[in-house]
Amino acid sequence: MIVCLCKGVSSRTILDEARRGHCTVKQIRQSCQAGSGCGACVRQIRQLLETVGPARHERSETTPPASEPS
Repeated sequence: MIVCLCKGVSSRTILDEARRGHCTVKQIRQSCQAGSGCGACVRQIRQLLETVGPARHERSETTPPASEPS
């Protein structure tokens, strides 16, 4: 399904880019141009990114695991 009409970008392309590590709207804009035209598709892009895994966006490898109290 075409998500970005201005640039002709499909949901499949956006999901592929998200799986490659482009997990923000800004990164999607830079990688495949979706959302860089009129902006009407930005909400749908965000929803697609959430389906890939919101935990992936929130996780940080620099955050140490919580330790148990001793």
